[in-house]
Amino acid sequence: MFLSILDYCGSFAFCLSGATIAASRRMDIFGVFVMSVIAGFGGGVSRDIIIGKTPPTIFHTPAYWVIALLTTFLVFAVKKQNRFLEKGVILFDSLGLAFFTLVGIKTAEDYGLLNYQCIMMGVITASFGGIMRDVIVNRVPYIFQKEIYAGFAVIGGLFYYFIKDFLPPFMLPYITETIQEIIVILFIFIARMISVWKNWHLPRPCDVTVNGNKIKITRPKN
Repeated sequence: MFLSILDYCGSFAFCLSGATIAASRRMDIFGVFVMSVIAGFGGGVSRDIIIGKTPPTIFHTPAYWVIALLTTFLVFAVKKQNRFLEKGVILFDSLGLAFFTLVGIKTAEDYGLLNYQCIMMGVITASFGGIMRDVIVNRVPYIFQKEIYAGFAVIGGLFYYFIKDFLPPFMLPYITETIQEIIVILFIFIARMISVWKNWHLPRPCDVTVNGNKIKITRPKN
């Protein structure tokens, strides 16, 4: 039950981010809906195909399509406040990242995958929808150039298994599995928001500009 709630919350967050970006690119209502579906469920479909869960969950879960429709209509209903929604994309993405990382891990566990494989499925679930979304709107995916994104999915997965496998025995009666999952979600979300606030980035190579026979090397700007 708790996993389903996480799944729906993550779906809503990512669908809303996809619909918002589509609206900012002046797509029509069908384009906004398609972008909502891609951003919301692209990662889950990729995960299901990799682990052999066919047909993917989206094709036999009507609630997902309802969520995509709701986010589409929501964006159109508040179209005069699109600037506010655009600023909220990071917030929605961060929520989706936290929810879907855990959903991917738990789904992979149900299929008997090893811990590191489950973490990989968490990363795929949390990030592939955003990659597809960004490619469609013709921009380099944020995961490859901007804020620390997939890194927090990996760290969150490691943290999940740390508190799951190394929790002191005296804490087991008080820290249930659901509480552990909530802790991991909050950890990923807060870490991601702090990274945006502090403008953290992964290291990048220097910018190289070639002008004739001269090569200019500059430090990249954040």
